[in-house]
Amino acid sequence: MQNKDSMNNAQLEIAQRISNAAKEGNTEAFESGIGELFQNIHDSIVAEGEAYRQSADAAILAQRGIRQLTSEEKKFYDTLIRSMKANGGDAMNALSNTDKTFPITIIQQVMEDMKQEHPLLAAVNTVATTGLTKLLLNADEGDNCAWGALEATIAEEIDSGFREIDLGQFKLSGFLPISIDMLELGAKWLDSYIRTCLSEALAIGYENAIVTGTGKDMPIGMDRSVADDVTVVGGVYPQKEAITVTSFDRASYGALVAQLAQTHNGKPRAVKDLILVVNPSDYYSLVMPATTVQTPDGKYINDVLPVPTSIIQSVAVTQGEAILGIGKNYFLGVGGKRGIQFSDDYKFLEDKRYYKIVAYSNGRPKGNTDFLRLDISNLDPVYLEVKQVSF
Repeated sequence: MQNKDSMNNAQLEIAQRISNAAKEGNTEAFESGIGELFQNIHDSIVAEGEAYRQSADAAILAQRGIRQLTSEEKKFYDTLIRSMKANGGDAMNALSNTDKTFPITIIQQVMEDMKQEHPLLAAVNTVATTGLTKLLLNADEGDNCAWGALEATIAEEIDSGFREIDLGQFKLSGFLPISIDMLELGAKWLDSYIRTCLSEALAIGYENAIVTGTGKDMPIGMDRSVADDVTVVGGVYPQKEAITVTSFDRASYGALVAQLAQTHNGKPRAVKDLILVVNPSDYYSLVMPATTVQTPDGKYINDVLPVPTSIIQSVAVTQGEAILGIGKNYFLGVGGKRGIQFSDDYKFLEDKRYYKIVAYSNGRPKGNTDFLRLDISNLDPVYLEVKQVSF
């Protein structure tokens, strides 16, 4: 899109407000933020479309997020455009006699868009679960096999490493506005607009659930306790106690990673795919100074940590906190029935009709020792250590 970097900065500020409103249960602020986000995306794409709509250069269009559509996708968008352009009562029921389900290729592309723009979604174990109702996860990561006689005690130990997860249990809904001027740009630009709106809106919802989902009518977040003996009240899983961290030096960081180096059953395991998820504001004020060193020649080395770790920024993380854990040990199942329905209950602007989008998902950490909740509000900067040696 045009001015992609500046657009991302503007959307980041809006996304932070949306995330805060969701955590606070502030419906008015949430709806206002979503509307502002969609308007931001709309204005950018309309401006791009007016400038490049006549271009036939696929490479130029691809740079602006405009892709070639499959025959099924083009048919869907053409039908949607005709339906919205219909006059009078025809527009109300125009989609009633057509296939209203998004082609699966659009949903797949939305997921890819989210992963590219939101590293947290790429770091976790995202699985397409269409058609599945339950899934078995190996939460133990130990050697789930045994030589010799299969005694009852061994069988119980093997079985204890598996957890069953219900899929398609929770839904993430959003309302997508489509304006009249957007329709005039054609199917390809409408596709870009819909994918961008969906990827940004759904990503905010997914990231909030991945980081701090309560488990009640939503996935269970990384900062929640999923221990076998945890007390769940009203479907809500409690947050883990935050570990106070004032330094990311070798000893402090090693002690944190050591807590991740065993399964929930106390079995040792190798730690890899480490992620540190922080609020964007905290990254620049706390985490960057604590992970950036200046060499004697004046150069800066960024994201220096004693153990290889991907630092990921997410507005879903509360300021002053961070999540450290094994990214691929968070399971996110995305599947079930996906559809689109029109709604005239959300007429914030007269020239827009709102279409309801529903995505069914579930997710949770594989085990209780996969992620740590950190308090980094007093994190100290890092300095290059110099040792004086006498000859």
